[in-house]
Amino acid sequence: MSNDPTQPPVPPPPPDATVPMPAQPPPAPPPGAGQGSRRWIVVVVVAVLLALAGAITAIALGGDDEDRAAGPTDEPTVTAPTSPTITMDPSTGPTGPTSTTGATGSSNPGCSGTPAPATLADGTYFGFLESIDVGSGVSEFDLACFYTGDEANEQAAARGDEVPVPNDVYIVNDNPSTRDVPVDPSVELLLIDWNACCETSPGAELDAFASALGDQDFVEIDGFRYAGGLSPYWITIQDGRIVGIEEQFLP
Repeated sequence: MSNDPTQPPVPPPPPDATVPMPAQPPPAPPPGAGQGSRRWIVVVVVAVLLALAGAITAIALGGDDEDRAAGPTDEPTVTAPTSPTITMDPSTGPTGPTSTTGATGSSNPGCSGTPAPATLADGTYFGFLESIDVGSGVSEFDLACFYTGDEANEQAAARGDEVPVPNDVYIVNDNPSTRDVPVDPSVELLLIDWNACCETSPGAELDAFASALGDQDFVEIDGFRYAGGLSPYWITIQDGRIVGIEEQFLP
């Protein structure tokens, strides 16, 4: 190399072709390229989840619609009660007692056409209690006939009433006269508390029951709701006195 300052500098020698070139770093990806891919993946996942949720909702709503269309099948049908037919015709003749609670009245003398006796023998009778005088211990009892089943329909047809009879019960009271029947002070009362209809149960008081008989309506006394003169009753006579009174439920 010359040290003459007037001479131009000598250019460097060319690179040796046998020497390998240093590796170049890969080009940087364009800004936002990775974020775009991840964004599309999120969009696809969300779309799939929305589609699944929509399908599940449609199935659930479809099941509810079918249930509502079908409606309940186990709910009972409630029918309003119908009062039994009570026939009163003095021209037909007197009525008589029934032999047992719930039996039909055709087996009794008064109900089969034979006049009933003025004084009732020991036994069980169906009819209406008009009153009870607790002081004197005497009741006014109106005998009647209680029919059910085929006999009820036969009696109703013979009198020109509706057949079949409502609630399978038909009561005939052809003779409205009453009999005075003594009541035992310890008489057993099996009555319906109409606050909790409709089974008979003990617990009623004779004084309250006697008071309720004077009303043709429900009467509540000391928490017990009486039907009073609205209901018929079965009375049991022993030694000439009423020892049991049981209310007859009429649907």
